[in-house]
Amino acid sequence: MSQILYRLGRLSARRPWVVIGSWLVLAVVVVGASSTFGQRLKDSLQVPGLDSQQASDLMAAAGAGDAGLTAQVVVTPLAKDTTFFDSAAARSALAHLQSSAAALPHVLSTTDPAGALAAGPEVAVQRGVVSADGRVALLRLQYPLVDELSAKDLSNLKAFGAEAAAGSPLRIEMGGDLYYAFEQPQPGLGELIGLLVAALILFIAFGSLVATALPLGTAVLGLAVGVSSMSVIANVIDIPSWAPVLGAMVGLGVGIDYALFIVTRHRDNLARGLPVEESVGSALAMAGKPVVVAGGIVVVAILGLAVAGVPFMTAGGIAVSVVVLVMVCVSVTLLPALLGLVGHRGGAACGHPGRRCAS
Repeated sequence: MSQILYRLGRLSARRPWVVIGSWLVLAVVVVGASSTFGQRLKDSLQVPGLDSQQASDLMAAAGAGDAGLTAQVVVTPLAKDTTFFDSAAARSALAHLQSSAAALPHVLSTTDPAGALAAGPEVAVQRGVVSADGRVALLRLQYPLVDELSAKDLSNLKAFGAEAAAGSPLRIEMGGDLYYAFEQPQPGLGELIGLLVAALILFIAFGSLVATALPLGTAVLGLAVGVSSMSVIANVIDIPSWAPVLGAMVGLGVGIDYALFIVTRHRDNLARGLPVEESVGSALAMAGKPVVVAGGIVVVAILGLAVAGVPFMTAGGIAVSVVVLVMVCVSVTLLPALLGLVGHRGGAACGHPGRRCAS
């Protein structure tokens, strides 16, 4: 294996733009396929053989899940001393909001807080659509099953809320199952902080911006390819929605770790006076073997989730193992190409590639 990795390292360093271009094309293809053909990630908690699963199957057969998704629209007058009980303007705005919400695409029905208020405050409170103090009204929208809906329905609801709130005497807030089904999570602040901390540690260790950027750059590109591929894999198996988060955590860690092995060995080789191509090939032959072996062990270990016999854990393990596999491939191909491209700038921070820097 060491001889194969040595040749691969030299070849990547000798033809860096071919390797880099190939990875960029692959990234564009995977991201494009994810946007065009990718399936929505699904959270399925089915566990065959358990009593609870049998009970869930019986309820589904009886039509207990046919109610579909719901969304809640919570409204309250902007004026602090105003209630729906004593303000005709607030009741009128609520009635208009209710009729407009009922006209949204795929909305099957809505609750009727405006009608309940018309019947009297006691009736509205008794039906649970207006709070006891008259300050808060609840409008529940009923949608069909999730398979008949799409993210556009959530976009329509958000646009409706923004338009209805403009110039209205009511404060409008929304939530519910529709958000849970189609809301895309925002990029986590934790991942960004992790990247910044990793960059700081790498810079302290290497003392070079170039050497710091290489592990981070390869890890981020590999992460983009691996995580984007999950929605494509979802065409074959149901990938849970938590898989990209776990894949990002594991992938970022192993990607930086694997690249760190190779970059450190390459810098030592440059400090000993080896030419760039020879240094890259030697670094991959020495450090690339532990990377491949360690990555293979991680993949096998994660795929061990299949032994539990829980489908959603198996699917999540497959998705995460794909990210790790991509990170290994990036480390032994793209990283050597980048090292060959930057040449001696990826060496020691002292600026004398033929000498060992003083420690």
